[in-house]
Amino acid sequence: MKKTIAILTCAASFHLMAGAQTAYTLDQCKQLAKENNHTLSTAYSNLKQSEEQAKQAYTSFFPQVQAFGLGMQSNKHLVEMDLDLPAEMAAMLPPGITLPSSMGMMKKGILGSISAIQPVFTGGEANRIQIESSEDEVELTTEQYFWSVVSFKEKLRTLQSLQAMLAQLEKDVSVAVKAGVTMRNDLLQVQLKENEVESGMLQVNNAISIYSQLLAQYIGVSGNIDVVSNINTESVPPLDLSVRRDHTAALAATPQYRLLEKNVESHQLMHNMKKGENLPTVGVGAAYSYNDFMDKGRGVGTLFATVSVPISGWWGGTHAVRKQRLALDDAKSQLQDSAEKLVINMNNAWANVETSHKQLQIARKSIEQSEENLRLNNDFYKAGTTKLSDLLDAQSSYQQARDKFVDAYINYQTNLLKYRQATGQ
Repeated sequence: MKKTIAILTCAASFHLMAGAQTAYTLDQCKQLAKENNHTLSTAYSNLKQSEEQAKQAYTSFFPQVQAFGLGMQSNKHLVEMDLDLPAEMAAMLPPGITLPSSMGMMKKGILGSISAIQPVFTGGEANRIQIESSEDEVELTTEQYFWSVVSFKEKLRTLQSLQAMLAQLEKDVSVAVKAGVTMRNDLLQVQLKENEVESGMLQVNNAISIYSQLLAQYIGVSGNIDVVSNINTESVPPLDLSVRRDHTAALAATPQYRLLEKNVESHQLMHNMKKGENLPTVGVGAAYSYNDFMDKGRGVGTLFATVSVPISGWWGGTHAVRKQRLALDDAKSQLQDSAEKLVINMNNAWANVETSHKQLQIARKSIEQSEENLRLNNDFYKAGTTKLSDLLDAQSSYQQARDKFVDAYINYQTNLLKYRQATGQ
């Protein structure tokens, strides 16, 4: 039996050592996730696309410049005129002067022009904040994967400690059975408990492997990885008051609230655009043209202004403006309603932090009590004043107390992150 335990322990240790090429801290995992996670990569790509779109829209602020050029050569004049004069007028010409019977124009020539129009009114574009929510989501998921690996590693340590206790107990009971001091049934109980612990270790090792792979894939690291486990079961960290914020003041720092503000700005812009559709459209411009169709170059410069008045659209446009105004009022109401809910969510998030910290303190007390209970039952069993089943129950209570402390610690750390994200930190 002891040989089997030793083999399983060595196999588990070898499995972990083989897979744990590099040990990462929580901060390192977060940084890698920020650089490599597929969700954030897509979000950053979308952000770059929107930036390019904004740059494209920015060009609308500049004058719209157009140039035109034309050159021609034909086998006949495009314009011909009959110049035959009446006899009375021909008699009036000086002696020796005759006129051609016809005249042609525009057989060859060039034409060029350039114009520029500067828009007076133009639209705008809302900023994008959604990427911050994606970063929060990736950070939270990274922590959950990280703490899952840590949790199972801590539980494996507890099982290894319990396994060592059982190995010593089996040794003592075997001696007692041979000496006829106790019944063989006690030895069977210890061995059954050892089998239970071995089964638990196999399951925990498998969970460590799976969550390590999930974490590695999520943060963009190839192969198996290990994490730095830093849970101290001997003490409780103090409640972290440095993250506490004034919840009303923290609203402006949250991406959710800022997105709602942008929603109001967007509706305000659309309202202004609807109003603008019913206002005169004004444009100013300049043009220059040059032509040489009469064998004489001629350039012309022109300044102009355009005004477009949508007279026929005023009737329906008034209703469209009112509709957009109602949509704007709805957006403002949604902003106020959501702001109140966000503050409530912050209050709840901080309450969860305080509650989980108190649960962590209780879990630490449970470890102390279970350790004392295990010590007493071990002494009582050696003295022959208690049953083996009581000692095994004490060992199980000790295991459960340590596991609950690990879960409480991780829950406290997760609630701290959720509170920081809820308050825009």
